[in-house]
Amino acid sequence: MKKLAFGLIAAIGFGTSVANADELSSSLILLQDNSMASEKIEARDWSAAEAELVSTDFAPEDRIFAKVNLAFLYSATGRVEKAQALYQEILDGRDNSFAMTLSGKPRKVKYIAKDGIKRLDNL
Repeated sequence: MKKLAFGLIAAIGFGTSVANADELSSSLILLQDNSMASEKIEARDWSAAEAELVSTDFAPEDRIFAKVNLAFLYSATGRVEKAQALYQEILDGRDNSFAMTLSGKPRKVKYIAKDGIKRLDNL
């Protein structure tokens, strides 16, 4: 079982196409070294965050977490179909890493993706 030892992740929580501040703070992978564009997403600097997430060559063990943030970014900017596609890619993949949530509870990335798709379906 793989664990994300250096970061925190929170459950995806959004109800509209553009996330509010509370939703942002509760849905990002927050890493100590600011990888995964978490600070840019929190600042709502969507274009800079997207550029970082799509252009960075993340280590294989970190790619799943970058996908979660990119899916969130797509949903927050109204690109529901792209967000759904990334969440589905996470669900279809073999990686189901655990990450520690901001609430202090570990959560599998596939559960986060399932929740993301459910919320997107409700938009």
